[in-house]
Amino acid sequence: MHLWMLLSLTAVMGAVCSESLNCSYLSLLEHLGVGSNNYSLSATRPVRNWRTPTYATVDLYLYVIIDVNEKSQSFTTGVSLSASWTNELLRWNPKDFCGIRQINVPKEDVWRPYFTIMESIEAMHSGAESAREVVLRSAGRVSFGDTYKITSTCNMDLYKFPFDTQKCQLTLLTLLNTIDQLRLVIASNSSDVTTRSLTVFQTQGEWDLISIHVSKDNLTIGPQDVLDQLVYTITIARRPQLYLINFLVPVLLFLVLDLMSFFISGSGGEKLSFKVTVLLAISVLLLILNDILPSTDQKTPVIGMFCTGVFSLVGCSIVETITVSFLMRMASKCDAKAFTWRTPEKNKGEGTNQPADSTGVGHHLKRMEDDSSLLRLILAELQAADNDNGFCASHSVH
Repeated sequence: MHLWMLLSLTAVMGAVCSESLNCSYLSLLEHLGVGSNNYSLSATRPVRNWRTPTYATVDLYLYVIIDVNEKSQSFTTGVSLSASWTNELLRWNPKDFCGIRQINVPKEDVWRPYFTIMESIEAMHSGAESAREVVLRSAGRVSFGDTYKITSTCNMDLYKFPFDTQKCQLTLLTLLNTIDQLRLVIASNSSDVTTRSLTVFQTQGEWDLISIHVSKDNLTIGPQDVLDQLVYTITIARRPQLYLINFLVPVLLFLVLDLMSFFISGSGGEKLSFKVTVLLAISVLLLILNDILPSTDQKTPVIGMFCTGVFSLVGCSIVETITVSFLMRMASKCDAKAFTWRTPEKNKGEGTNQPADSTGVGHHLKRMEDDSSLLRLILAELQAADNDNGFCASHSVH
């Protein structure tokens, strides 16, 4: 009897000790073989039959637009990427480990797909708060998520600048696994991705996020290698208020000022100098616009054609002002020469007792001579009166 009680007590204590030992994460990691420099868990695809493909469910959403460079045709964004797949080699029964259903393990200790953005022109890297672990569940489901800063190429159409809408693509794929080994599955449709991105969108800068369209495609490399890829088409629209204030409105005002300059008197140089100043101001705006827009042989932006047209109109008005001033000077010289040549003809007519000129010019010259004779007579009378006053004053003194 005592022996039976002793054996029962020993069995209960052993079960309690075993249960307390299996309740720790350490015992679970030791059971799975994770963290013990097991290279096979991180290097090989986690399937029991190599012909079985691994299905990775991928979700990506945009949370910030960092920069859009029209000159270099680049697009810098911040995205959040999450993926999940099944690891057939890392499974356990939660009842054997006190109900533990998931555990966090270092991402370097387990296999995971290495995603690449095809349009990326810089190394795809994580932010400051990079995730260092993956979540491992009892059914073998592995989940991974991280944030990335991506600078990618974007073919931009700037014909309607600054009222343009751009579409940039982010193509997600894995270059190390073909479609027979790894297949990508879309986790959320386009509507859900757009809604989630607009919810967490953080910037209120120059660009507005319109929509994100998700599609699946295949990429063929070589005769037999086919890669699975997900294409995220991001549609963004520019806010044109800043460019309206800095470019369009000043150019229109300069054009109005140039038109108003026609009311300035053309006798001096103020009109010409004013027009040249307006032309220089427009040229400065054109230089700033040239620094923003890229050099392309395709469609020229409308704002560039508009500024160039205004520049040409102001240049034509300057040429018109110079031409009118030149013609006015030539007309005044012609009038002076005509007056000089008509005066000897009048004197010659008087010497031969013939009318020199029957036009209004001759009458005008005759009237000028009569006025000069009258002025000389008045001047003589004034001098005589002045001499008489001086003579009287001298006699009164004596």
